[in-house]
Amino acid sequence: MNKKLALMFGASVVAALGLGVGLGMAGGHVTGGKMTKSDAYDWQPLGDGPLQVAVLWGDPATGAHGRLIKLPAGFEAPVHWHTGDYHGVNVAGTWRHSFLDGDRDSQDLPQGSYVFQPGGGYHGDMCVGPEDCIFLLIQDQAADFTPVE
Repeated sequence: MNKKLALMFGASVVAALGLGVGLGMAGGHVTGGKMTKSDAYDWQPLGDGPLQVAVLWGDPATGAHGRLIKLPAGFEAPVHWHTGDYHGVNVAGTWRHSFLDGDRDSQDLPQGSYVFQPGGGYHGDMCVGPEDCIFLLIQDQAADFTPVE
């Protein structure tokens, strides 16, 4: 799949996921739209490390939300888990996601790829390749991060 087609596919998946969440939160009726150009995202540090986050809707501290996570090229997160499920779509770079419950199942995910990560499941994430990774995470509840010791 060429890069332009992958970007269009990824944007379609992101739009469909966002519309589904938006309709659910608005009781089936959307009023007043919102658009944000990619160069206007409000990137903020995520924790004490090199990760950055841009919240697109909702509040990750209290409930349902969508946010972009940016990992620098070569970054590897420690094995961890989250209380709630999440849906993820890779927007840029190559995201390596690993399911670690039972046998290790790891895949390198190019732009437009989708991940469903069940809450409570141990997993790992890494940005492989020469460019930074950006992925969209959608959760129905507050965000958390618990490293496995």
